[in-house]
Amino acid sequence: MKINLTKMMMLLTMFLSIMTALSTSSMLMIWTMMEINLMSFLPIMTKSKSMKDQPMKYFIVQSLASSIMLMSMLMNSMTETPLGSSIMLMSSLLMKMGLLPFHMWVPMIMKPMTWENCFILMTMQKIVPTIIMSQMVGLKLMLMPMCLTMVMAPIMAIKQMSMKTIMAYSSISNSPWMIMSLMNSKSQFVTFFSIYTVINMMIIKKMKIMNFMFLNQVKTQSNPNKMSIIVNILSMSGMPPMIGFFPKWMILQSTMNFSLVIAMSMVTSSILSTFIYMKMISPILMITSMSKKTTMKKKWTENDLVVNTTGTILCLMMKSF
Repeated sequence: MKINLTKMMMLLTMFLSIMTALSTSSMLMIWTMMEINLMSFLPIMTKSKSMKDQPMKYFIVQSLASSIMLMSMLMNSMTETPLGSSIMLMSSLLMKMGLLPFHMWVPMIMKPMTWENCFILMTMQKIVPTIIMSQMVGLKLMLMPMCLTMVMAPIMAIKQMSMKTIMAYSSISNSPWMIMSLMNSKSQFVTFFSIYTVINMMIIKKMKIMNFMFLNQVKTQSNPNKMSIIVNILSMSGMPPMIGFFPKWMILQSTMNFSLVIAMSMVTSSILSTFIYMKMISPILMITSMSKKTTMKKKWTENDLVVNTTGTILCLMMKSF
């Protein structure tokens, strides 16, 4: 087995920069770590042959957002106004995370990327901006962009056929859930982010193995693969009793105590997301295959069903908290 030392070094640098940003209280240090994180991710993007000008597009968007963020920090230090009321800081973080109205770069950049890079972009790259946004920006300022993101991202994904584009819009609509979970409590954020990462990892692993790029390819898959896709997709949409439902339920319960508008946007977003995912799996459920039925000789080696159905056990465990 070949080990790509460059990739390993860059991933290690990314991980260390995130850990440093989490453990410091200086805004300038956090900004520096975000830049190191960006510079570590660019070589990983350029490793894939399908990427032409995408790394440069990603670099331009992220460096512009970083420049606006640094400018907002300097302006606020000069005028001695709180950072929580800075629209410039919020705009830079919205651009970094790919939330509305600065969201169009996410599906555009993710479409030609490899599945592994898509996974990094949807999970690791969101941690530091999420923490800054939840701790530094006021809720009143974030209310409109977050509600718009949760409602509009699934609507824009309805007509998409590319799996990577659908996953990009899914990532955009899940970002406000991350921010709200961290505003509620750190344990909620860790729970939601861990489960979201595991579900994404299982879906992306399955997509890569099957070379599954478009929605119409789902009909050609074998029955175990179809079952795995159904379970993972339902879990991503937050359907009970799958594991993806319970962190969203916890966040919704906590959010209802201080903002009904965001809670209603969360419910609407989940309904629209479920509609998209059901459209994805409806060919599997509705259309029966005309090919000759054969008995399955190989045993089930998939852990997706086991992981996702642990949601019922989580429900029982939550009674004790």
